[in-house]
Amino acid sequence: MKMPLSQKKGFFAEYYLKLREAGGASCEADIAKLSACGTDDERVAYVDQLPWVRAGDADLQVQREFNGKNATVAAELKERATTAFKQKKWLEAMLLYSRCYVTLPHDKLEERSIALANRSATLYHLQKHSECLVDIRRALELEYPKELVYKLYERQARCYMALKDYPRTINAFKKCITATDDSTLPADRRSKLHLDAMTMIKMLENDPRTAKQAAKQQKLKESKSSSPTLEQAQTLPYEKEFVSDLVRIDQNPQEGRFARAASDVQVGQELLVEHPYVAVLLEKYAQTHCEFCFMRTVVPVACPGCSDVIYCSEQCQQKAAAKYHKFECGLLPVIWRSGASINNHMALRIIASKPLDYFMQLRASLDEELSLEQLLSLTKDDFRRVAHLERHQKERPPSNFFQYVLMARFLTRCLQAAGYFGSEPQSEQVSAIGGLLLRCLQFIQFNTHEVAELHKYAAEGREKSIFIGGAIYPTLALFNHSCDPGVVRYFRGNTIHINTVRPVEAGLPINENYGPIYTQDKREDRQARLKELYWFECNCDACLENWPLFDDLPRDIIRFRCEAPNNCTAVIEVPPSCNDFMIKCVTCGELTNILKGLKVMQDTEMMTRTAKRLYDTGDYAKALNKFVDLLRIMYEVLAPPFPDFCECQQHLKDCFLNLGNVYNLN
Repeated sequence: MKMPLSQKKGFFAEYYLKLREAGGASCEADIAKLSACGTDDERVAYVDQLPWVRAGDADLQVQREFNGKNATVAAELKERATTAFKQKKWLEAMLLYSRCYVTLPHDKLEERSIALANRSATLYHLQKHSECLVDIRRALELEYPKELVYKLYERQARCYMALKDYPRTINAFKKCITATDDSTLPADRRSKLHLDAMTMIKMLENDPRTAKQAAKQQKLKESKSSSPTLEQAQTLPYEKEFVSDLVRIDQNPQEGRFARAASDVQVGQELLVEHPYVAVLLEKYAQTHCEFCFMRTVVPVACPGCSDVIYCSEQCQQKAAAKYHKFECGLLPVIWRSGASINNHMALRIIASKPLDYFMQLRASLDEELSLEQLLSLTKDDFRRVAHLERHQKERPPSNFFQYVLMARFLTRCLQAAGYFGSEPQSEQVSAIGGLLLRCLQFIQFNTHEVAELHKYAAEGREKSIFIGGAIYPTLALFNHSCDPGVVRYFRGNTIHINTVRPVEAGLPINENYGPIYTQDKREDRQARLKELYWFECNCDACLENWPLFDDLPRDIIRFRCEAPNNCTAVIEVPPSCNDFMIKCVTCGELTNILKGLKVMQDTEMMTRTAKRLYDTGDYAKALNKFVDLLRIMYEVLAPPFPDFCECQQHLKDCFLNLGNVYNLN
């Protein structure tokens, strides 16, 4: 029997080519007529009625797939994990127990609890005590065998002891003693366990630190403090959103919507902390990172329905299930196998994250013009925050629209298979969502940010930023591009942080970077890439003045700022061998004393060595402060592009990256 097209790897590209071939001689003419359609709804409706497109619908049959949960496979993984554990291969055993746990069907409560308990044992041997406590709690919440519960409480006590939490250590030892009543331990072993536990309890009760800790814990409990426990701290990556008063979103015909400095901005200041409107993890990281918040996790929580994704905590699993995974569960293998890009997946998730009624009610007013003030006043989860982002609808050719309509139709079928439209889908609703998916695909193309994780190779002494997923940040999406950006972005989970890497004067734009940067890419290459990916021509200073690459920056010239009282903005280029201290500006004719600048050059050499040493020893916070001071001092007298300034800026960016998602490989 011939394999259905939708079962093949990368089937959507094959479907597209097969469809074009089926269109025959009329294909190009039919596609060209899309230019006459004025709205996304009209484009979807037009393509839907094309006979050769309808004939190909049989190739896009979508069904949910729940093949990952398998008790037999889980038992095999458990056996392998136990073998590794006996050989004291703790890390290997931990990973295998994790796979066993994720693979177990949700109704296998006892088996799941045993997998978690066994994983906690490997974590204890790896001295991951906080993570071990998380797994112990999870195992106890399931149907862990009563006769073995004493083991978990003993391990729990040992973990609290290692963490120097003595009141909780005492409590765990007491529970251990009580739990031995249900155990099948021989009398002599039970007596020894009782004696050991009581000895520890008495010793800790006599320790003055215990009473102090207990009083502090009781005070926190009485005040109903939201401070997380050690266990909870492993599962709370979310941070409070923040937009600095230094940032003002503005708009004009030349630059569109953009960010500018409301007042003088200093180097190193945090301007924005933003959660994504939508975020999708790459398939490659689906078994190592939380699908909801993107935090890398060694103690994952499994989805009850599928084994395709993991979560760092029960909170993230529940949030994902309530928001979108109730529809994506079982669809992910189809989406991944189709070859759909992460952008396509984001379009589906945007729709899946809100009820059908929400979009049907919003649809009539979606294209109403909103002022900048109205747009910014919308709540963070309002679809219009992203729906009104740039999508270059007028410049888009019919062939591009056709490809996007086909993808929108496929994604609509995915939602239908998942039950998004209910048991009896109405054609009007299905068509409306198809039009919204088409709109999403357009604005996602120009407004997605890659979410990154810094991979550190200690043995090789190198670092590399790795793309782990994509996301849309509605506020950041309004920042324009510069090949010499004023900010750096880094991530904690999928929360983005924006900090300045140079001063920005009040009223001037605060620009980020869309990829091409002047120190690494030639102007013609940057312009070509930006034109291809974002459909605009860059007019930043680095492009207008054609700044050289970092390796080509002149080392025999120092670029001083003119210090004339007439606010001259000219740059005075002076060779290091110059013996004159008063240099005449060729632009304004005034004299500038470069002695201060030369002194700065001398002072910064020592500061740079200190900052690099702090960075190399892993003290990134102190190194960051040093590089901030260096850039502030340099920027007062020197004008970029300048090698020392560029190097210092890069070091500052590296410091910020080390405050975000980091993975140490060796």
